[in-house]
Amino acid sequence: MILFIFEGKNDEPRLYKTLKEIFHFELKEEEIIHYFCNNIFSLYDTLKSYSEDVLDDSVDLVNVLKEDAFMHEKSHTELDKIKYSSEISEIFLFFDYDIRKQDEKNKLTIEEQNAKIVELFNYFENGSLDSERNGIKLYINYPMIESYRFFKKELPDVDFRNYTFDLLSEKSFKHIVNEESFYQNLKYLCFDIKKSGEVKTSVDKERIKKIKQNWLHLKELNIKKAHFICTDNYSIPENKDTINQQTIFDKQIEKYIKPNNEVAILNAFPLFWFEYIDENKLDESNN
Repeated sequence: MILFIFEGKNDEPRLYKTLKEIFHFELKEEEIIHYFCNNIFSLYDTLKSYSEDVLDDSVDLVNVLKEDAFMHEKSHTELDKIKYSSEISEIFLFFDYDIRKQDEKNKLTIEEQNAKIVELFNYFENGSLDSERNGIKLYINYPMIESYRFFKKELPDVDFRNYTFDLLSEKSFKHIVNEESFYQNLKYLCFDIKKSGEVKTSVDKERIKKIKQNWLHLKELNIKKAHFICTDNYSIPENKDTINQQTIFDKQIEKYIKPNNEVAILNAFPLFWFEYIDENKLDESNN
C-alpha cells in the first residue's frame, strides 16, 4: 500500500486526483489517502508526544496517525484499511510551510518554527519503512497550498520565477492570492470531486485540453524555479535529486528567509510529479 497524507481535505485531493486522471497515471499499489486536517506544527507536536527526546524510528508514523484519527473522531480517514505498518511501502506527506510571525498567539520565532521542520525532515529521512523501499517523503508548499494559483497573468507566467511572500506581511497569503492572482479558483487546473471521492471528469474536450496544458505549465515553472532556488540555474535539472525537498528547504532559509524574511513561492505537486510519477514511467506523449 502507498499512503498519502494531505494537510487539508479540499484542494489537495482535487489536485492529486486530477493529476492522476488527466495523465492516466496508476500507482503500483493500492493507495490510502488520509486527511490530517491540521498544520505541519500540529503534526510535529502529535509525533513529538510519542517521543521522549528527538523524533526517531521508535515513533511509528502510521500507528500515531491511526490513534490521532481515533482520538479526534476523523471519520474521513481510510487508515482503518491498514492493519499493520508493515503493509505500507511508501508514505508521501503534503503540508504547507505555514510559518507565522511571532506575536501574542504564536510564541515561537521563525527560527524555532524552522527547527521543528528540520526535526521532521530528519525523522522522515532516518525513519524509513524498509531499507529496500523508498520510505517516507515530506513535500512542502511554500508558503501554502494556494501557491498553485499565484500567477499574476495567464499561464505560462514567466515572472513566477521571482514571486516571493513576505513572512512578516500583515495580510495572509490566501488574502494576497485572492487579491492578485489571475486565477480565482481551481477550475483552470482541476476537475470537481464527487461525494464518493472520485473525479467528476469533464466532457468538454477543450476544457480537458486546457487543464492538461495548464498542468504542464505548472510543472515546468515550478521545477525550473526549484532548480533556481537550489542552484541559481533556471532550467530543468538533469539530476532530480538536485531539487529534493531537504535542499529546497535549506536554500529557502539561506537565500530568502534569513536575509529577507520571505519565501520563494513554490508548489509541491509538480515536484512530486517530476520525482515520482515521471520516475514510474508516466508517458505524457501517449495521453
